Amino acid sequence: MHLRIALLGYGNVGRALIALLAEKADVLRDRHNLTLGVTGIMTRSAGGWLAPNGKGISPADVLASGWPERDIPVGGESFSGGSIGFVGLAPCDALVELTTLDARTGQPALEHVRRALSAGRSVVTANKGPIAHAYRDLRALAEERGGALRFESTVMDGTPIFNMAAASLPATTIASFRGTLNSTSNYVLSRMARGETLEEAVSGAQRLGIAEANPANDLEGWDAAVKATVLANVLLDANLRPADVLREGLGAEAMRQAQAALLPGQTLKQVAEAERSGDAVTARVRLEALAPGDLLAHLSGMEAGLTLRTDTMGDLTIIEGEGGPGQTAHGVMADLVAIAVTLAGR
Repeated sequence: MHLRIALLGYGNVGRALIALLAEKADVLRDRHNLTLGVTGIMTRSAGGWLAPNGKGISPADVLASGWPERDIPVGGESFSGGSIGFVGLAPCDALVELTTLDARTGQPALEHVRRALSAGRSVVTANKGPIAHAYRDLRALAEERGGALRFESTVMDGTPIFNMAAASLPATTIASFRGTLNSTSNYVLSRMARGETLEEAVSGAQRLGIAEANPANDLEGWDAAVKATVLANVLLDANLRPADVLREGLGAEAMRQAQAALLPGQTLKQVAEAERSGDAVTARVRLEALAPGDLLAHLSGMEAGLTLRTDTMGDLTIIEGEGGPGQTAHGVMADLVAIAVTLAGR
């Protein structure tokens, strides 16, 4: 099986993905009888390129080219038609959507995904926006047009949540979940617990590359709200949007006050949760002072954790260590392998 992929976005995750695919090329060939060709990459800042030939360019050759700092890979041609034009022209079996999240609208990633699925292509997205804003519609579109929609890396990097639930919990009902989903907030709160000011902790997160110049989306719970929406829509069969998630007592000043008010032994965390009651699903993100016995209280730095309450396995908890672009790339690769297996079986 030869799978042709095109990437929208080539930041830390995109580069990590190409490096990982190059590193694992022999394993993918020997274990899954799979080779991959990159038929194009499009970025907002550096423009893009397309591979006119049918098979694309090997990930190793893309990596060796050093693009975008150096020349376009041999066999590629410059493309400047914009992201929508790229989706229409890239000759791929699967579009990999890695653009920047707009938590409030999901755009333009949502339009990228919709157009690719409408054309009968499969899509792998690490961008949470499309799944948070239009999961049911996109799922139906994929089924109608014969493509696949996969999104393992939208929550907790590449930690297997959705693939695990689909493969290992086939007849299980998930009634609720609770977790720490935003690595920036967890890092900042962990550093504050050690005596740093919020400003010092945020600066440290920015130096590590896990916080934006303006960390409001993380500290005010928007990132966690989008992730909670994705989890609720997929695992609890909800139909929420990020604006439906209640965000309580969040932001920089709330973090300062809550940290100062902690009782001995308590740990402050930004917690996201959702639960189903009858036909309704409610979700929220808030700061919680956790007791020492709470599993989430022991997650520090960039660690994340998620507990699913199920009717067959009781409480099932998934913990991710120090995540990052490499783990996100792994989740994307796992989704690409799954798509290739599905296409090969047709």
